[in-house]
Amino acid sequence: MPGPDLLARYLNVYLHARQMCSLERPWGLGEDGLDELWARLAGTLVHDDPRRLNSAIARELSEPERARIAETFAPLIFALPLRSYPAELRGARAGPWLVFRLRHTNPRAASLDGEQAPQPCLALPSSAAPPRKTGEKNGAEHVGHLPAALTPALARYLRRVLRCPDNRRSCSAVVSSGGRRRRVRVTLLANDRGVVIKFLERLPSPLD
Repeated sequence: MPGPDLLARYLNVYLHARQMCSLERPWGLGEDGLDELWARLAGTLVHDDPRRLNSAIARELSEPERARIAETFAPLIFALPLRSYPAELRGARAGPWLVFRLRHTNPRAASLDGEQAPQPCLALPSSAAPPRKTGEKNGAEHVGHLPAALTPALARYLRRVLRCPDNRRSCSAVVSSGGRRRRVRVTLLANDRGVVIKFLERLPSPLD
């Protein structure tokens, strides 16, 4: 199993939040407009079959519904609590999963790669933190996984929000989450195989 099931964990938190009154719910959870979508996904998780879940998302959900799921999980991916920089988060298809692995990279190489000009700023919510990572022998850590059928929707969302033109596969940006500002470089892998996010450095917060 490639780390925690991020969708299952999110659905558990979401369903728990729905039992709270609106004033008690964590920010960004318990949105009434998504109840039907999350309930359908929760039903597929009962069978504990990743291939069945992946097939259901690919065939039974509409493109706008897959886009809403991508919009929910993209901020959580960028909100990873990093201990040091630079770091590389690689999300790549592996069977029915989109598997996310985190590893720390060579500072000199990341510095040279990150010398980019004007960058858009992407503000992200900070209410939900991703699960802890599990170690791997090759120096990478499993962050978790999502159904592979969400990969194209995630790529389209990142391209749109980061204002990355269709004729480019990489773009740089400054993201803000939980009071942290990071300079990142996002590369979309060919043929909807996944995404690579290089966290190049932490920047001073406007509140510092």
